[in-house]
Amino acid sequence: MGSVFLQNLRTGWHVDQAILSEDDRLVVIRFGEPSNRECMLMDELLYKASPLVQQFAVIYTCDTSVVKDFNEMYELYDPMTVMFFYRNKHMMCDFGTGNNNKLNFPLQDKQELVDILEVIYRGASKGKGLVTAPKDYSYTNNARRDQ
Repeated sequence: MGSVFLQNLRTGWHVDQAILSEDDRLVVIRFGEPSNRECMLMDELLYKASPLVQQFAVIYTCDTSVVKDFNEMYELYDPMTVMFFYRNKHMMCDFGTGNNNKLNFPLQDKQELVDILEVIYRGASKGKGLVTAPKDYSYTNNARRDQ
């Protein structure tokens, strides 16, 4: 079971099709177990942001306890991970955390998420494989870990 509001990808095939099917929009996939608190918080933000980004991004969820195909390949070891794809290419974003492959910490604000998705989309549409987040999360993420 996934988020009631966001489309859940139920198999590895569905994940592949979601990534392959979009030619002009950013594909955003939240990997993790939907009952996890971080996933629930992120799903709420993704849901709130989805109407604001629907012109350039499509958002999905994927339960990593059901769909295990990508856990090792994408190193999905965190409770919640958001990954970005554009034209079947994995998009990386430098959040200042040392991990450019994915977003693995919950954001606090819908606009913050929209800003990140816009930056990634703009970079992707210009052919960049790595973009820099509009904000440095190194302090935010480390502060969260110390709590």
